[in-house]
Amino acid sequence: MILEMLQDIGHQVVAEVEDLAQALEAHRSHKPDLITLDLSLAREREDGLAVLKAIRQIDKRVKVLVVTGNSSKKVYDQLMAAGATGYLSKPFNSAELQNAIDQAFAL
Repeated sequence: MILEMLQDIGHQVVAEVEDLAQALEAHRSHKPDLITLDLSLAREREDGLAVLKAIRQIDKRVKVLVVTGNSSKKVYDQLMAAGATGYLSKPFNSAELQNAIDQAFAL
């Protein structure tokens, strides 16, 4: 869903991954400006917060937009403390995704 939305609004997607190891390899290979991280798609042995923290250990500059169906303040606070650039609650549309990306790059 996110992949298609990103492409539909004109963004180039360089990788789509399923776990921490793949995320780190994709980051090393592609050096993206933006990472969209869907917390619900992280494998059971690694949660999305662990992926975010690992990315932040190797790259402080990359924008990380977290997408999740859990819109609680506790989750938001954890993600922001771990270094998320932005946060988008499901469900969302292409315009909301683009707005979140614009906000991430405005920081």
